[in-house]
Amino acid sequence: MGNRSDRNQTLPDYDINVLSQQTQIPPHVLQQIYEAFMERAGNNGRMTVSDFKKTYIEINPNANYFTLDSDAERIFMLFDTDRNGVLTFNEFLMAYILLQRGGDSATSRWQYAMNSMPITAFSRPGLLNSAEALLLLQYMNQFYQLPDVDPVMLHNIIWTQLALQLDPSGYIPQAEYLRVLSIQPQIQPHIW
Repeated sequence: MGNRSDRNQTLPDYDINVLSQQTQIPPHVLQQIYEAFMERAGNNGRMTVSDFKKTYIEINPNANYFTLDSDAERIFMLFDTDRNGVLTFNEFLMAYILLQRGGDSATSRWQYAMNSMPITAFSRPGLLNSAEALLLLQYMNQFYQLPDVDPVMLHNIIWTQLALQLDPSGYIPQAEYLRVLSIQPQIQPHIW
């Protein structure tokens, strides 16, 4: 737990305004989230996985009590973007938003991963060609470390299933690719 001075810390106005525009969360609510984060993360402003597990049930009241620990760990890993074992406030805020807005589904987690990829990875916003879809799948395979999954083979299976939906230039909507990807039997057990 943070000490008394941690609880009185505030986000700079510039940060609050930028985050409010990005997240559509009112500034006063962002400040409350920040203060709660600092209280749980301690004086260094970095939340460990055990701190996150304690907070997870508060921000996800519909969590399954039987899988609480493993679900919290998966969400933690998804948002620990630099893989350093702690969440910064910005990383925590993205997890908070996902859970609060009811977006904790396989497709929304894949969508988050796609949105965190470099913008230059995609040539047309909202669409994927075959090479971009394979790149996304390889990225997700690295993140989830999926056992016994050959990204190229899986990509070929998915792309074949989507062949009739391709536009004339060989693109498919990202949402449709993610939907088909998330229901693949070899993927489903690993992305819960």
